[in-house]
Amino acid sequence: MRTLAQDLTPEMETQLIRLLRTRSPAQKLKRFSGLWELARQLMLSDIRAHFPQASPREWHRQMLLRRLGREKSEQIFSKNHAPSSREAEMNEIQIIVAVTQRLEALNVPYFITGGIASITYGEPRLTDDADLVIRIFPFAVPRLVAAFESDFLVSLDSVNDAVAQHYAFNFIHIATGFRIDFYPISDDDDLDIDSFARRQRKESGAGEVWMASAEDVILAKLRWFKKGGKVSEQQWRDVLGVLKVQGPRLDFAYLTGQAQRFGLADLLERAREEAGEISAT
Repeated sequence: MRTLAQDLTPEMETQLIRLLRTRSPAQKLKRFSGLWELARQLMLSDIRAHFPQASPREWHRQMLLRRLGREKSEQIFSKNHAPSSREAEMNEIQIIVAVTQRLEALNVPYFITGGIASITYGEPRLTDDADLVIRIFPFAVPRLVAAFESDFLVSLDSVNDAVAQHYAFNFIHIATGFRIDFYPISDDDDLDIDSFARRQRKESGAGEVWMASAEDVILAKLRWFKKGGKVSEQQWRDVLGVLKVQGPRLDFAYLTGQAQRFGLADLLERAREEAGEISAT
């Protein structure tokens, strides 16, 4: 059995897993927001120390520069959008919920996957984006962009191209730099199609959202791990985290069947071996 971290003994991990199993999705996501708020405050403190005479606008620019890099931060700043205090104080979960509420108002089906889902079902960690699988048709793109262009960095041309070719695009929250990555579903992606059928409504602490099931998060992570050359330690650790924390709650018949269907059986077997015996304790 492999523990989630090198400095974590099996005995300590057992206690950690037991604790995480008592936490609700909202409690886990609140902790994620707290970690990001701590990181943001430390970053802002350092910026103020380096630029003590700068204006709040310049502090905001420096924050975006550190979080996004020069190209994206300058694109945002060129919009001359002055975030309201409410926008600037939004945490990552509040941003995600605001995004999903707009999608629902537009009748754009979605589910959350990726790091946010891994945190919900597995161990806590930081992530600088949220991954959403969406079902959208080209004719709906202008309405989608219009719904976000006031407070997100968006590009109609980029979204049109991405939806037409079924590849990812992103919106960046102007006030905070938090990124939302969208993955338009394609008609031949049976794994995502099945995931849509099994998505679950979860309370995030800021509102209800649609999220991939724990089993489908594992399968998606295994697929990304395989596509990436089987080298991503973070993807693999996310898989182990969900396996360990969800344990006997998982539908292993579904997991095994889907893994065989999509060429992931060997990776799932390896992950289960590294996760160790999965018990209810």
